[in-house]
Formats: sequence, structure tokens, C-alpha cells
Amino acid sequence: MPATDAAWTAGHRALEVAVVGATGAVGRELIGILSAAGHPRERIRCFARVAQEIRIAPGGTFAVRTLDELGRPDLAFLCTPSDVSLDLAPKVRATGARVVDLSSAHRMHPEIPLVIPEINGHLLGKDVQLVANPNCTTAVAALPLAVLDRAARLEEVVIASYQAASGVGIAGLSTLAAEMRGEAAGGTSPFPAPLALNVIPGVAEPEADGWTGEERKIEQELKKILGRDDLLVEATTVRVPVERCHSVAVHARFARDLSPDRARGLLANADGILLVDDPHGPRPRECAGTDPVHVGRVRAGARGARSLSFFAVGDQIRKGAALNAFQVAARLAGRA
Repeated sequence: MPATDAAWTAGHRALEVAVVGATGAVGRELIGILSAAGHPRERIRCFARVAQEIRIAPGGTFAVRTLDELGRPDLAFLCTPSDVSLDLAPKVRATGARVVDLSSAHRMHPEIPLVIPEINGHLLGKDVQLVANPNCTTAVAALPLAVLDRAARLEEVVIASYQAASGVGIAGLSTLAAEMRGEAAGGTSPFPAPLALNVIPGVAEPEADGWTGEERKIEQELKKILGRDDLLVEATTVRVPVERCHSVAVHARFARDLSPDRARGLLANADGILLVDDPHGPRPRECAGTDPVHVGRVRAGARGARSLSFFAVGDQIRKGAALNAFQVAARLAGRA
């Protein structure tokens, strides 16, 4: 069963669960997680724009229906683009269902909780009907940073991300695979330049000030999740020719001294984190398909005893998306 701090109980398994956007990489992963947790196949209802059948391991074959057949689920996961979530979430809520939105549509709404359960799961009270799931890169960085923030109070964070092709879904994976074979990718590439044997600085198009939307998401979401509006966050996002797992190089400054040994001790005992001793790790290839955020290269920073650096890797399809949404749902009741 997936790593979660709240068991998927018999009560959860009695729920009618809708996975909207079931044919995408995250939707497929979520169906697999639900199946591994013992949720009955007949209570996992799958939806997408086009009716079809998909095969998921574990789980088997699932019929995918169109949205006009959504009905009244008890719990709905929206693995959908932001514009679809903005339109659909209020309609699903109106039926009394609990909703976990994996898009960016509701993350910065002041009245909607943005939750990583290991950090701010206390926000998931009995009256919560709609929860936002964080950006996948934010989730990888936030887990270790929350542990260190509680110990020494963060003042400043500089993050450089190394984001996998699957961050843009199945199209990213198929494009990278075709490029690695020396073939032209079918259809329009989701990348602004060839990714194979390359590095693309800037995930998404830069805005007028030079920042990308992905970089703004890291900055804004990290502040909200940690409850730290005063935190200074700078981010640079980079696409790399890796199939799966996002990585982040993090440089942090704190209000109080924090030695590398103490930081390692805190991280080694933190939920959802696996401390790595390998001086050349963690690495995406070995971390793919796993649940924890892997943290290594913890070392003193160059700005004195209040600075620290580390490298973290997380499977962005699992803890960055589907697994985190599952963990959120595990803390929620059924219908409102």
C-alpha cells in the first residue's frame, strides 16, 4: 500500500470515487494507487473527454466515460487542466462531493487549503469540501524545507529545479523517447526546443519580468504551504532529459544556526523523507516510482552557520501529484 499517514479504511473503500482526467499520466497513477490500496474496481469511476478503455497495473481494465456521466460521486479527483477544474469543481461540490483538485486553479485562493499532509494536514477539517494539490516541484522542495523551517526558521530560499519530461504528461515522455531514438516526435512537441541530450532553462514561457509561471508557483505556493508570507523565495526551473522525477538544488538561510549534522538528524526522522548517504545521490533514475522525497548532499552553506544546502529528488507523478492527492483524500470524510 502507498505510504500514507492515514490508512485507506473500509469507510474509504465504500466511497464512489471519480477520477476525472483518468487517461493522463497522473490520472493513471492515481487509479493504480487506489487499486493498490484495495479500493473496489466498481467504485473507481473514470472520466475523460473521450470514452475508451484503459489498462492500469495494478487494477486491470477500466472503462472511461465522458463527463456528462459524472453523476454524484462521494469523492472526486480532478486531474484536469486549470480551466476545466475552474468550471468543474463548483459543479461537483454542488452535488455534495469532496473534491481534490490537482490543477493550479485553486491553489492560491485564500479560502481553499493547499495541502501536503505531512506539513499542514491539520487544515483538513471535517468542513473542508475542496482541497488544492500543490505544484509537483513545490511538493519536492517543501517537504524537507518544512522540517528545517520548524527547527531554525527559514529566512531565504534559492531553488534550482531539474524537471523531468513527464512533468508535461504522456506527451513529454513520448517526445523524449522519439528524440532519443533520433526520430521526429509525432504531433506538436510540448517543449520549446529538443530535449534529448539537452537542457532547457525555463519551464513554461517567461512572463514580462523574465520569470516563468512555474517559478512563480514555487515562490507563491511554498509561502502558502509553510504559512510564511515573509519568506524570500527565488526559483529557476529547468527541463532536463529525464523520464521521471523532479530534482531540486536548494540553498537556504535561517534565522538560527543549523548545522548539517543536526539537519541530517531531523530529515532522517521526518515523515515522507528518505535521507541519502550516497555522496553522488539521490538520482532520478533510482528514485522513480518511489513514494518518499529523497534528500542528500546536505552540507553547510557559504553564508555562515545559518546557511545550508541540499539536493532533493521526488517522483513528481507520485508525491508531486497522485500520491499526495491520495494522502489528502485519506484524511477527508465522504460526502459533505
